[in-house]
Amino acid sequence: MKTATVRDLRNRYTVLLEWVAAGEEILITRRGNAIARLVPETSSGANDIVNWSESPAVTRNRDGEPVLSRDDAAATLKDSSGSW
Repeated sequence: MKTATVRDLRNRYTVLLEWVAAGEEILITRRGNAIARLVPETSSGANDIVNWSESPAVTRNRDGEPVLSRDDAAATLKDSSGSW
């Protein structure tokens, strides 16, 4: 594992990113104390396919759940619209 200071991170981030891309972990220190760790990404994410049709929000059984009428929905929106 390589070590770099916050100043190295700020001034030489492209070199540090090359190290990470090559598989190296980098410990970032400030005044001699470890504050962060840069590690290579293990998955590119390009091959991760999400099938939303199988998500719990879609497959949930909604039988017996209350259905708001138009007036109830309008009242709820009116009550929740205000200055935060």
